Amino acid sequence: MSSLSMNDGNKTVQTPVTDNSVQTMGVDKTQDKPISNAKLVVMWGIILLGYFLFVVQWYSIGNFAPGYNSNIGTTSDVTLNSMPNWTITLMRGVGSILVGWLLAKVGHKWAVTIVLTLMVLAFPYLIVVGIKWPGTPNLNGTAFGLFLFFRLFLAIGGTTLITYTNSVIAKMPVEKRPTFMSLNQIGFNGGAFFANIFFVFGLGSVINSKPEIWLTILSVFVGLIAILLVVYVIMGVEVVPRQKKNSGVVPETTFGQVFKDGYTWKMSSIFIIWLVIVVFINSGSMRSFVENSPMNIYYLVEWNLANGKNVTSMAGATLSTSTSVVVGSGFNWIWPTYICLFVGSFLIGFFVISPFNKTIYKRKTFINFSFAIAAVFCLISLLCGYLGGYGNKAALSFFFIFIFLSGIFSWGVQPVLLALYQQHRKSNPTYAGIIAGIIWGVGYVGYTIVELTLSLALSYWTGSGSNSGAVNAGIVSKAVTEGKKLMEGNGMTNGMLEAATQGKLSLSQTMVKLNEMNLLKGAEQPGTIFVIVMFFVIWLAVFPIIFSLPEAGVKDKDGNFKEFNKSWNFVSWNFRNPDILIKKA
Repeated sequence: MSSLSMNDGNKTVQTPVTDNSVQTMGVDKTQDKPISNAKLVVMWGIILLGYFLFVVQWYSIGNFAPGYNSNIGTTSDVTLNSMPNWTITLMRGVGSILVGWLLAKVGHKWAVTIVLTLMVLAFPYLIVVGIKWPGTPNLNGTAFGLFLFFRLFLAIGGTTLITYTNSVIAKMPVEKRPTFMSLNQIGFNGGAFFANIFFVFGLGSVINSKPEIWLTILSVFVGLIAILLVVYVIMGVEVVPRQKKNSGVVPETTFGQVFKDGYTWKMSSIFIIWLVIVVFINSGSMRSFVENSPMNIYYLVEWNLANGKNVTSMAGATLSTSTSVVVGSGFNWIWPTYICLFVGSFLIGFFVISPFNKTIYKRKTFINFSFAIAAVFCLISLLCGYLGGYGNKAALSFFFIFIFLSGIFSWGVQPVLLALYQQHRKSNPTYAGIIAGIIWGVGYVGYTIVELTLSLALSYWTGSGSNSGAVNAGIVSKAVTEGKKLMEGNGMTNGMLEAATQGKLSLSQTMVKLNEMNLLKGAEQPGTIFVIVMFFVIWLAVFPIIFSLPEAGVKDKDGNFKEFNKSWNFVSWNFRNPDILIKKA
């Protein structure tokens, strides 16, 4: 919302005019010339593409870990293993909080330029992981530290980009804003999907086996960001000019005002919970819970025995193609598929759920319904994967179907949440940019605190290395060793029944015998169970916060705020009915 200035004694105060006019805000009037919607769309697209490339790198670095770990080494410590993720998330929080400050100091165009530059300056991490460090296969501390340090630039720069789209969107016509807020999802979901889809089709081992491939891929991402930087410097225009010192003008919206507002902290709390939901669903803890169930241990042992695998060197066995036990086995495509289905479901949510934010319905009931049904579908999916196992085709199908349905509502509700502060009575381009930065910043910091707390709890109850997101190799290897002896008729160790008295056993007979010997038990750990329970407790905490929010609304052409007053019910899903759409201002 912009304003006219009028003199009141020794200071200048501002009177609201309309949401789409230009703000004085203590700056030179350099923005009297309107910005075309086409120019705004192009600027929005450049910023969003930069964020997309950040997310691709964020997810890719985990998928490419087998490649670069061969150069910098590995550790079995759960907390250290989680550091690449939570340090990035923490810096994402710091970067997001700095968004508003940077916006006021240098203006929107140069703020975007600075954060794109930071992303380019992260490139030395590629040099670090591209060379062989001494001490491997154990983790080289210097290499690991440098790797984390340079990735911080990527985190700070990449995160802020998505918040800077808000100021551009706030300059667009009011009826177009919900659409572009919804399209913002392409940045995260599209990036996560793109980074994982190749690993669904078994290309991961090929990529990670050749340093020239994975290094080239990651280098291309940095190169594309550098191109975006140059393009934006050339064609970007200012949408929120910097605030000038000692101008005598009282800004209509300041960082301090927004930061102290209770509404800001309610929205921040919601986004902490939302981030925990959509990120933790893909986490190693969730995977460990599912894949260490008794049924999945059963199917994993069965697969290894059926394919003639032996226990040789478990340290190098994970996802290998050798004759050693393959911890990922023939099921190594399932978890990447699970992730792709969850993050890819936003496309359905975009068309089915997100259009809600263009309507005049009250928001709170719909948002709570979306969170609730997403939680139910997520729980059903996990139980199908846990109780049915990957080898049960029916259970596996429902495992995929219900996480896809959960994702539709989890991601579909995001644009509705993002539109809330655009549809707040105080909203204007500056307010939108500042509150977006605070919400995402506090959200990422809060998420980091949650993740770090849960990872420490996991380490405390589980012990180093035994439950870091992978199947328990010790249980699998023991069962496979004894199973092969039964199948070969070579007898069993430790004083157990000699196979010579019963002859060679078939695969099915062997699995029955291993089960009787209690060698196919699940490998769940108390820490994992605690983490899963806390995940759903945190999910439940969102509902009272949402109910406490004020109603959203929209400003008319005279700048008057009108709350949405139409109630939504569970059978109303036609969000394109002209009678319920927000009218043009």
